[in-house]
Order: sequence, then C-alpha cells, then structure tokens
Amino acid sequence: MKRAPSSPGHAVPTVARAWAGRLARSALGASVFGALAASLDAGWATAGTGDDSAFQLATYLADIGVFAPVALAVGLLGGAAAIVVDPSRPPSPATLVASLRVRAIGRPADVAAFVPLAVLAAFLWMTLCAHLARALLGLEAAPLLVGTAVAAGALGIGLIAGLAVLALTPPLRRTLANASDGRPACVDPAVTGGVALGIAASLFALGVATGGVSGEGGFLGIYGVFKRPELDLRAPAILLVVALAAFLAPAAIRTARAPLAIVLALLPLALTARAATSLNAQPAVGQALERDAPVGGKSLAVLRRAADRDGDRAAALFGGGDCDDRDARVHPLAEEILDNGVDDDCTGGDLTAAALARLAPAPTPAAAADARGSAAARLPADLNVVLITIDTLRWDLGYAGNPRPVSPNLDALAARSTVFERAYALASYTGKSIGPMLIGKYGSETHRNWGHFNKFSEEDTFVAERLKGAGVRTMSVHGHRYFGSFGGLDRGFDVVDMSAAPPEGAPWDVDNKATSPALTDAALRLLASPENTGGRFFLWVHYLDPHADYLRHDDVPDFGAKSQRDLYDGEVAFTDKHIGRLLDAIAAAPTLAGRTAIVVTSDHGEAFGEHKMFRHGFELWEELVRVPLLVHVPGATPSRISARRSLIDLTPTLLELMRVPGPGEGAPATDFLSGASLLPDVFLPPGEQAQARDVLIDMPAGPYNDARRSFLRGDMKLTISGGARFELYDLASDPEERKNLWGTPAAKEIEPYYAALRARLREIQVTGARK
Repeated sequence: MKRAPSSPGHAVPTVARAWAGRLARSALGASVFGALAASLDAGWATAGTGDDSAFQLATYLADIGVFAPVALAVGLLGGAAAIVVDPSRPPSPATLVASLRVRAIGRPADVAAFVPLAVLAAFLWMTLCAHLARALLGLEAAPLLVGTAVAAGALGIGLIAGLAVLALTPPLRRTLANASDGRPACVDPAVTGGVALGIAASLFALGVATGGVSGEGGFLGIYGVFKRPELDLRAPAILLVVALAAFLAPAAIRTARAPLAIVLALLPLALTARAATSLNAQPAVGQALERDAPVGGKSLAVLRRAADRDGDRAAALFGGGDCDDRDARVHPLAEEILDNGVDDDCTGGDLTAAALARLAPAPTPAAAADARGSAAARLPADLNVVLITIDTLRWDLGYAGNPRPVSPNLDALAARSTVFERAYALASYTGKSIGPMLIGKYGSETHRNWGHFNKFSEEDTFVAERLKGAGVRTMSVHGHRYFGSFGGLDRGFDVVDMSAAPPEGAPWDVDNKATSPALTDAALRLLASPENTGGRFFLWVHYLDPHADYLRHDDVPDFGAKSQRDLYDGEVAFTDKHIGRLLDAIAAAPTLAGRTAIVVTSDHGEAFGEHKMFRHGFELWEELVRVPLLVHVPGATPSRISARRSLIDLTPTLLELMRVPGPGEGAPATDFLSGASLLPDVFLPPGEQAQARDVLIDMPAGPYNDARRSFLRGDMKLTISGGARFELYDLASDPEERKNLWGTPAAKEIEPYYAALRARLREIQVTGARK
C-alpha cells in the first residue's frame, strides 16, 4: 500500500528537527575542538613551568572549563552559519569545492586562472597598503590629509592590482589549459585557488617570523607588527578553528544522534562548574590563564563578569576575590574602613586603628621636619632645577653594569650625583605613571578619567603649579601631544614648547621619528633666553626616542639589528648623546653650573621577552617598573643609595630643592603629597645607611589594563592583580620573579603591612562610566 504524501504542515517540523540535529552536532564538534584547543591554550599559559605536572594539569582542566561556554556559543553560531549557507544538507569541504567547480562549468580555465591571481593580488594589495600607511603616518602633515592620501593610495593600488589580474588571466588561462610536454592540463579552480591560498599564507607567516614588531625587515617584514601583544592573533585563530569545526561537524558526524551529541557537547560544562570554585583555591592557575592563555584569559574575564551578583565588578567565583557577593560595598577594590567590623576590601578581616599604627607608624612631624631642615640647610641658595625624564628607559644603564656603551653622558652625570640603585616608577606605562609622579600622589589617589591616557582634573595640583605660585619660572619641552593640554600636564608652566611634537591631531600610536635632537635644541633655546634664566627656573624635558618604534642611527654605536634589544640600545645611546648636549651646555654656563640641580629618571621600563612579554604596560615585573634615578645637587657628595625608593618621592624632592613648601595644615583635604623628599638621602652623612622604606607601585584599572599593584617591603615583592589575585617574590634570591611564594608563611608576614599601607591611601574609584 502506498504511503500518503506528506503535508506541508508535517514538513516544517521535519526541517526543524533536521536543523536542530545539525546544531547539536555543530555544538559537539565545537566542544571537542574546544577541548583540544584548550590544551594548546593552556600550553602557552604554562610554558616555562618546567616539570610541574600537577600545575599543568590543573591549568588544562581550568582552561577547558572556562573555554567550554565560549566554544558552545561559537559552535551554535558556526552551525547556524552552515544552515544559512546550505539549508538542505550539511556543507563539507567536498560540497564546497563541488560548488566552486559548478560555477566554473563552461569556462573552467578562466576561473582556474582568475581565482589564484585574485588571491595573490589581494595579498599584494594588503602588503603595499600597509607599507603606504606606515610611510605616510610618519610624515608631519594634517591627519585629514594623511588619511585621504592613504585611502586614495589604497584605491589606486587596488585598481592597478585589479587591472593586472584581468591582464594576466588570459595568458595564465592558456598556460593552464594548453599543457604540453606530457604535463596534464590544470583547469580546476579548487586546486589553483588552494595553491594560491597556501602561497599567501606562507608569505604572511614568513613576514611575521622575519619582521620586527615595528614593521621593519623588508617587504614582508611589515607583518612583524603582529608580534605585538596588542595584535596577538592566537585567540582569533583558535576561535576560527572552533567555528570551522562547528561548520563542518554535521557532515562529518551525520550519524551521531542529536540527543547523544548535545549530551556530549555539554559535558565540558562540568569542568566550568569545577573551575568556578577551584580557581578560588588556586590563584596561580587563574593568573596563568589571565596572563598567557589567549582564549582562556578572555573567557575567564567574561565568566567573572557574568558571575558578579552585586555589580561591584568582582565575583565570588572563578577566582574573582569577592568575599561578599551580596554587598556591592564589599569587594577587593573597596576602601577599608577602620574599626567597622567589616572586611571591606576582602583582605582577611577588619583593619583596626591600633593595628594600623603598629604596622605602619606615621613619622613624627618633629623628626620629618628635622630631616628636611638638615638637608635644606646644605642646599645652594637660589637653586634652579632641570628635570629630565626619558620615556621607556630601563634601569640597567652603563653605571648600573651594562657592558654596552649605551649611556656615557648619563654615566658621567651619575659619577657626580646621588644614584638611587633601586628606584621604582608608579606604573608600567606613561598614562598612569607620569601624571601621578608630577602630582605627588599614587595613581589611585588622583582625580582622573577612565582613559588609557589619563586626564587629571584641577582637583589635583601639579608640581609646576606650586613652583609657579612661588615665583619660579616654569618651562617644559615635549615631543608628544599628551604632555600638552590634553591631560592637564601643561598646568603650571609659563612656557610649553611643543616644537618637537607631531602636529595637532596626528596619531599618538606611531613613533617613527627621532625627536631627541629637536628636544635638546628647544631646551637650549629656552636656557639661552634671559627672560627664562634671569631668575630661578624649573625646566622639564621629556625625551621619547627609547619608546618603540625603535629606529637606527648612524651617529652612535651600532649594536646591530638581530633583536629588538639591539635597536633599543641604539635608541638609548642616541638619546644619551643629545642629553649630553644639554648637560654640557648647563655645565659650560657660568650662571647655571653651580646653582642648577639635575634630576634624571624614567616613567617606566621595557620588556624584551622576560616573562614572555615585549614592550610595556599591563604588568609590574621588575623590567617594567624599575627605573634609573639620578639626583645631582651642586655641592653634594656623590653617593649610591641601595635602599628601594619610589618616584612618589619626586615631587616632594623638587619642592624642597626649590625651597617651596608643600600643602600646609589649612590645605583642602584633596591637596596632599603621598611621598617624602629624597634630599636626606642625598645629604646622608658618611658611613650611614639610608633607611628602608616600603614601596608601592600603583596602576589603577583602565580601558586596556586591569588594576595592578606591587608592594615592596625589603626584598619581598607582593603583586596584586585586580585586587584579588596575589603573587609574592623574594627579589634577593629570585630577582627574575620566577618562584611565586604566595601561600607560604612569607605571605602571612607581608600581607598585613600591605593592608596597613592601603588603609592610608585616599583612593578615588574611577570606572568606565567616568570618561
């Protein structure tokens, strides 16, 4: 008996069931490939951990757990895309290739020639446009003009490439179709297109491997920029593989029943539930994922945000550190209120006023005044001050033991100065280090916006404003627009010389022009004017050239170009040469030499592969935050201070050098200084040792970085990530910060001192809502 034909009403459920089955198989494919990708992801996170198999296994299981929800979401999207591409049957590589061949019916040779030429022309167009943009962005021209030129150039290159493809297609078609000498004709567009894609991918990989992070290294070297951390392609590549697995899985496992597929796809979520609690007990695993797992770190951040029940940007799950996820006033970044019986900042208990006084006693006013008075009495009268800050300058210069001749002029200055051998910046990138340093507050104490380049409100007073108010002539010279009116760093200066800076509106993330010669020339012009030097003056010059992009220079020692460090050292030597011109001019001027103090430091350091990191920002490793600090005061005996010091002390030092008082007793509550003058160290009596001080490096959160703090007490360095995840290193025995001591008795010893210091901070909470 014949079966009755199906009605349209029955067809809809049938199609829906088929699509549901395809989505279930897509989810399974994504889940399986997600687990495989997590092994690679976790491998990057645990690289360098040696044979610690327990840690590696814990990291792998946690990575699968935090990656699983993302893999499922990508799987469903990939499955939906497959349904859109072919609603009737699951697509596979064979069906996709067959579709391409169908399009070539009647003209196979034409399509077989056109497809590879189009692929290679697109790669060539992309490469030429990248070179064009790099060249034009380095010109001193209006941004609108540069943008128009880049767009016009890209269009022109595209038209030429298109015409070349059309012109070359006929001869290539004849070559492919009319094979001779026994060679078979090649008129399959799938084959020729696949070969062209392979060639383009190989050339791209070669460019990434051989090019520098600034795009140097020949024609293909422009792709070396993808080595930059901010252009890390590993996460998109992994997600693309998972998406492709989801796209193709329904055809590959078409026999798998939908209920079984969905059950298997959901199994990794059990590890998600496990990670929700295990990461609280294994903070080192969470930190490894955050720092070095391209997908796991981002997935973990999403899960923490989703698990935040009270909206305070911290979670009780996934290692988020929130000790009370029902109260938005209690979280790792909250201000600890003394004696209220509440562990406001989740450090393990309420901090009492008695404990605070015992752990971090404030210096007595009389003792502080005696120290300041003793140093001030030995200062030359009517002292001028020249502050030289050098962007991205590491601490390991020639006078600190570098065997390369990178800093002969600074080495000579060090020989007649007080050298602070262990000085620390306030953050690891300019936007959160230079402003607080010149205000004299920690970054979290400043009134700032949420930007990467922080803007500081007039509630904070810069050192130049205090000096100008005391009648000191104030001048600054800069090669970057951030140091102008944008962030408030120009406040208090009588003269702001931006002649070395790119024009208004030029991109801030391109640094392919040497500015040290122009900066020194501008500083010398200011010093040559009696209007500026007739009375007491303060001059600040910020040199930029050690900041990437690293350029080569012919007039300084060439350290080669085998590594980024080689190029960087050349930039340091180039900058040192032009700083030398400024120092020589001051020494040669009779009216300046004996009454001008010179302070040299940096805003942060630079990484060259240490901790698998290049450039700076994000983290607070020693190579990123330890900086040079030289203080030359005429008449002071040269010395070296081995005790750790912080650039929070720079503003009080500058004020004392100029005999200008800081905020007094009647000052507003927002007007204060968090550091102490370094002059007692400069005038330390022979035979005495500088007293140890706790050091805080404070980098608040921003749009591109999580909150990071490091607290140094003696040789112990405690680093806090996001206010909730802790690491502890003994810099005496472990200067490279390899062995995390958190969880050992040493952690219990230092933690209350950090809590006491933090309780003294006058923090200002700033979030993304405050632009």
